[in-house]
Amino acid sequence: MKPLKLRQLLLWQWPGWSLSGLLGLITLFSTIMLLAYSGWFISASALAGIAAIQAGSFNYMRPGAVIRLLAILRTAGRYAERLQSHNTVLKLLKNLRVASFNGMSQQSIAAAAKWSRPESGETLQRLISDIDLLDQFPLRLAAPWLWAIAIGGIFAAALSLCLPSSLNFLLVILALRLLVIPLLFIPIGLGLSRQEVALSGQRRQVNLIGLQLLTTLLTFGRWSDYAAKLAATDQAISQRQKQLQLSVLASELLAQCLHLVGLMLLAIQGSQLVLADSLNPAILVGLLLGWLGLNEAFQVLSQLHLATGYSLAARDRTNQLLANSAEPNQQSQRGETPAPDAKVTLKITQLSCGFKPEQPILAQQDQTFEAGDVVLLKGRSGAGKSCLLQTLAADLSPLSGSILFKGVEQQQLAANDWHRNVAYLTQRPTIFQLSIAADLRLAAPKASDKELVEVLQLVGLKPWLDKQSQGLRTVLGQYGVGLSGGNCAALLWLE
Repeated sequence: MKPLKLRQLLLWQWPGWSLSGLLGLITLFSTIMLLAYSGWFISASALAGIAAIQAGSFNYMRPGAVIRLLAILRTAGRYAERLQSHNTVLKLLKNLRVASFNGMSQQSIAAAAKWSRPESGETLQRLISDIDLLDQFPLRLAAPWLWAIAIGGIFAAALSLCLPSSLNFLLVILALRLLVIPLLFIPIGLGLSRQEVALSGQRRQVNLIGLQLLTTLLTFGRWSDYAAKLAATDQAISQRQKQLQLSVLASELLAQCLHLVGLMLLAIQGSQLVLADSLNPAILVGLLLGWLGLNEAFQVLSQLHLATGYSLAARDRTNQLLANSAEPNQQSQRGETPAPDAKVTLKITQLSCGFKPEQPILAQQDQTFEAGDVVLLKGRSGAGKSCLLQTLAADLSPLSGSILFKGVEQQQLAANDWHRNVAYLTQRPTIFQLSIAADLRLAAPKASDKELVEVLQLVGLKPWLDKQSQGLRTVLGQYGVGLSGGNCAALLWLE
């Protein structure tokens, strides 16, 4: 798949975007004209007076009809524009998803293997979320900017007819409002938006992994680490969002101050012309209200740098993801393959494993296993038995040391060869969320409390039971949460 470009988002659905843009322009034009024309009509009626209206020299029926027409156009145009733009966005998202997944379907088997890995769920979620984020470009960047430029041009044309002496400085203010201020904040928006999108992706990954491994993390007492990591990511995202909101407020403040200066200059210049009988006061009122109405078209430009940053970040992340997946699996290509007749051995040397580099659970282990060996892995609860098995199964990366299969380093072995030769059956505790006594009585309903304590003594769980304040009435979490894997296995063996 060719790299995605933002202009493709417009070209793929250009008839829909053209109609949506036209409807939006009609809506904004009707809104501003409604305000300006109403101001002119009210002022002209006041200047004409009741006598002129009664005499028939001032026609108030036609302006009233124009005002009603503009109100209808504004309402109908807004509804039609929203309907059309949302329909076009849905079609655009469909095109993006079809193009993306079609590109993945044409990849080589080695590249496509990435999408069948355990982390593929997070990868697909990232792809979908980035594609959905791309609608920021047509909806909040391209269309609002084009509307603002078009409306600004129409108003400038009106000024050239009614107030040519004020055209130059008002054109400068319009240029600053439409171009300079949005472009000034784009570098800020690019940096912060990219950081927020990246952090949101990290948060989604941490959250998905944490939810998938919730029971295991609680069982082995590692949930607090994940919760702390998730909280840190949330805090970082919140900081970026606050900074983005501050940038929006700063852009809006600067734009409003500039707009106020333009209003004052327009009022001063227009008042001078009115005093010199060169301009109708009602027209000046209409121009002033029209200038105020421009805010509806210009206000969205304060968030232009956010839409730019989100769109570019989503585009780059999508292209990076598809480019990486389109490349052959480098690990599989350069991975070594053991000789077919090599003796089946699994050797660990100075192996340290655990969840934290600074706190290895099992350290400096040396052992060699050969085909046909039956090994009993024995140790106290929390000694690292499950951690070692997960490391040998390549579910956890070693903290240090090496693992050799048939003389080949685990990290250098082709992934397919590793999983073809090494299997790992994890502990799947099915203890119910009941008391200890109730769980045990599922196997022996008539057992007395004394018999339950005796059998717990037999499997080495009596010391653990003595630490429970409620004894046999202690309620176990779902799937044995709160117990180590070994204790769960012991209780299940009792059942």
